[in-house]
Amino acid sequence: MSSIYLSNAIFMMIILTIIFLRIRYYITWSPSKKYTMIFIGMVELYVLMDALFMKELLGKSGNLLQFKLVVFFFYLVYVIMPYVWHLFMQSYMGINRSKKQRFAEMIPFILLVLMVLLSVPTGIVWRFSRNRTYIRGTFFGVFAVLNLFYYVYTFAQTFFILFMNNTKGVRYLIKSALFSAVPLIGILVNTYIIPLYGAYPFQPYCLVIGALLSYLFMVEHQQDQMEFEHRKRLSNALELEKESTRKAKVAGEVKNAFLANMSHDIRTPMNAIIGFSDIIAEHPDDEEIVKNAISKIQASGEILLKIINDVLDLSKIESGKAEIVEMVTDLKQMEENLKMMLEYSIQKGMIDFKVEDQIENPLVWCDATKLQQVLVNVLNNAVKFTPAGGTITFSCVQRMIAPGFAEYKFTIKDTGIGMTEEFQKHAFEAFERERTSTESKTEGTGLGLAIVKKLVDLMHGDVIIQSNSGQGTKIQISLPLRIATKNQLHQSDKAKEYKIGLDGMHVLLVEDNELNAEIAMEVLKNKGILVNWVPDGCACVEEIQDKEAGTYQFILMDVQMPRMNGYEATQKIRQLADVKKAQIPIIAMTANAFEEDRKHALDAGMDGFIMKPFRVDEMMKVIGEVME
Repeated sequence: MSSIYLSNAIFMMIILTIIFLRIRYYITWSPSKKYTMIFIGMVELYVLMDALFMKELLGKSGNLLQFKLVVFFFYLVYVIMPYVWHLFMQSYMGINRSKKQRFAEMIPFILLVLMVLLSVPTGIVWRFSRNRTYIRGTFFGVFAVLNLFYYVYTFAQTFFILFMNNTKGVRYLIKSALFSAVPLIGILVNTYIIPLYGAYPFQPYCLVIGALLSYLFMVEHQQDQMEFEHRKRLSNALELEKESTRKAKVAGEVKNAFLANMSHDIRTPMNAIIGFSDIIAEHPDDEEIVKNAISKIQASGEILLKIINDVLDLSKIESGKAEIVEMVTDLKQMEENLKMMLEYSIQKGMIDFKVEDQIENPLVWCDATKLQQVLVNVLNNAVKFTPAGGTITFSCVQRMIAPGFAEYKFTIKDTGIGMTEEFQKHAFEAFERERTSTESKTEGTGLGLAIVKKLVDLMHGDVIIQSNSGQGTKIQISLPLRIATKNQLHQSDKAKEYKIGLDGMHVLLVEDNELNAEIAMEVLKNKGILVNWVPDGCACVEEIQDKEAGTYQFILMDVQMPRMNGYEATQKIRQLADVKKAQIPIIAMTANAFEEDRKHALDAGMDGFIMKPFRVDEMMKVIGEVME
C-alpha cells in the first residue's frame, strides 16, 4: 500500500515541477506569479511529507524518532500551505488590505503553528503510544477545524467579490468559485471520509488540481491582459490618429491663413520697391523724384526685413536655440533709446507718448537685446493700432522681491482700437491677427506678440493683456531681475572704438551672386577699400595660393556657393603651408541668420560674421573688430 502511495506522490511531484517551470518561464503577469510559485512549492513539499507520513504510518516497524520528525514536519507544512494559498488568492483577486487586516488574518496561522510546536512536548494534536502507534491528540478536532479557516475564508471571499462585482459573467464566477473550493473539498474528504475506508492521497491530488488550475487561470488572465493592452493600444492609436488628423486640419487652416497674409504682406513692400524702381528708371534726371523714390524703397525694404526677421526669430525660439545672455543694463538708458527709436513713427502718427518712471535701481542684469526686442514689439503694436490724437503711456515700476532681486513691471497702455475678448485667448499664438493688414491698413505677420510671449517665458517672466474692443489695450510685462551696481556696469562695458584705418586696404570678395557682389564692392570702394571679386570657394583658394602673402588684408566670404562653399574654402586656406596666407582674416558674409550659423562659421575657422542684408555701419564695425 505504501509503495502505491509513494508512486502517486512521485507522479504528482513531476506534474507540480512541470507546472512550476511553466509558470517560472512562461508567465509574465507578475502580481500573482511569486505567490503562485511559493504555493506550488509548498504543495510539492506537502505531497512529499504526506507520502513519508503514510509510509511511516503503514509501516509495522521503524525508527520512532524518524517517525516523530516526519509527523512534525508534515503538520508544519500542513498549516503553512493554507496560509500560502490564502496569500496567493488575495494577490490573484487583487485585494488590498491594511496592515491591521493583514495582522488579523495571520492570527489563525500563528495559533496553528503554536499548536504544532506545543504538540511535541504535550501531544495536544498528535502523540505516539509505546508500540509506535500514531494517535490523534485531544485538540486535533480544534486543530482540523482551525486549519479549514483559510480555505473557507478564501472561498467565501472569492465568491462574494465575484458575485458582487463580476464583469465577466456566470461562467467566470463558477470557475473561480470552484477554483477556490478545490483545496477545501480535498481536506474535508481526506480528513473525514477517507479514514473510514482506507489510505488514499485524495487531498494531495486536489491540491495538484488546484495548482494546475492556478496555472491555467494565470494563462487565461495573462491572455486577457494582453488582449486588453492590445485593445487599449489600438484605441490610443485611433485616438492619436484622430487628434493628429484634427491638428493637421487646424495646422493646415493656420498655414493657409498665414500664407495668405504673408503673401499680401510681402507683396505690398515688394510692389513698392519694384514700382519706385521703375519710377527712378523713368525719371533718372529728376533729383526730387529719385530722392522720394529711394526713401520709399528704403522704408519698404525695412518693412520686408522686419517680416522676415519675425519669422526667423520665432523659428529660432521654438527650436530651443535662443539663449539668455545677461549683461549689466541701464533701464533708464533703454527708455531713452526706445523714445528715440519711436520718435519718428509717433510724430508721424500724431500720437502723444508719455513715460512714467518709478525705478529706484535702474542698473540690472538682463539680456538687454531680448528685453528691448520685447518692448519694441509691444510699443510698435501700440503705435500701429493707435489712431492720430491717441495716447500711449509707457511705465516701469520696481518692487523688491528678495535681497538683490526686484520685479520690474513694464506697462504699455494705449487708446487704440483694442482687442475682442475672443481674440485675447489667441493673441500670443503665432500668425494670429484679429484683422488682416488689408482691414487694419497695418503691415505685420501676427508674430509680434507670439515672440514677446516666448521671450518673456525664456526670461522667466510673465505677460498679461487687458483690452476691450474700441477701448485701447494694456499689456503688462513682469520680469524678475538681479540688481547691478555702477562698478559692474563699467566692468561689463566692453564696447570699443575701432580706429584702425581701412582706407587703402585690399580685400578679396568671394560671392556667387553678381548683384550682391556689386553692392558690396560699391560699399567697400566708398570706404576707400580696394576690392577683387571671385565667384566661388575654388577661385578664392586658387587666388590666395597664386598671390603673394599680404596681397589681401582680409577676405569677405559668402557661405553658400557652387563648386566649393565658404566653410570648405576657409578650411583649405587654414591648411595652407604658408603660415601668413593660412592666417589671413576671413569674415563670413551670409544670409544664414541663426546663431548656429554664426557658430558654424567660427568653428570652420572664420574670424567674423556679417548677416545679409547688411547695413554699412554694422559691416564696417565687424571689419574693424576683426582687423584690430
